Amino acid sequence: MLRQQRNKQHQPFAAAALLILASFFATFLISCAQEDRQAPVPRARRAGTGTAQPTAKPQIDPATVVAVIETAKGTIEFEFLATEAPETAKNFIKNAQVMYYKGEKFNRAEELLIQAGSKLAAGDTLPIENGSQEMSRGVVAMAKEEGASVSYASEFFICRGDAILDSEYTIFGNIISGMEVVDSIVVGDAITNITIRDKE
Repeated sequence: MLRQQRNKQHQPFAAAALLILASFFATFLISCAQEDRQAPVPRARRAGTGTAQPTAKPQIDPATVVAVIETAKGTIEFEFLATEAPETAKNFIKNAQVMYYKGEKFNRAEELLIQAGSKLAAGDTLPIENGSQEMSRGVVAMAKEEGASVSYASEFFICRGDAILDSEYTIFGNIISGMEVVDSIVVGDAITNITIRDKE
């Protein structure tokens, strides 16, 4: 009688032990079967549109850099008027970073200026930033329609002489080297690329 009671008391423990053992054995079999599968390859994180997220570029301070215009005839470098035309300078740097000007051709080459960059690019415009700089030889400015109150966001020109233009142009840079290259440019000459480097 006492032995039967003891056997009844041990039955729940035996059943629990058997259940744990069976669970362990099943886990072991599943893990062995998965060893033969190839590990999943990591995927690029995607935005809601299904395109890969671009890496954000840090914003560059125009006061600390120089633009380098590369052509087959040589290199032209200019510094930015960061205080007088900060937004235009930042926009030009952005265009250069995305290589917008790579392969662009000079569409004007006159006695007083050379000009490049498509004025029709997305129809973008910029507000005019008026500074104290005169429209003189060696300045870099944004192009615009005559009488317009905004500049094109991509088309720029470099003065070969003291251009007689109205004051409503954004002058955002000054040539620091390569003025002889500016003087040699003709219509159809291409910009190999425009890069941005730190000031020395």
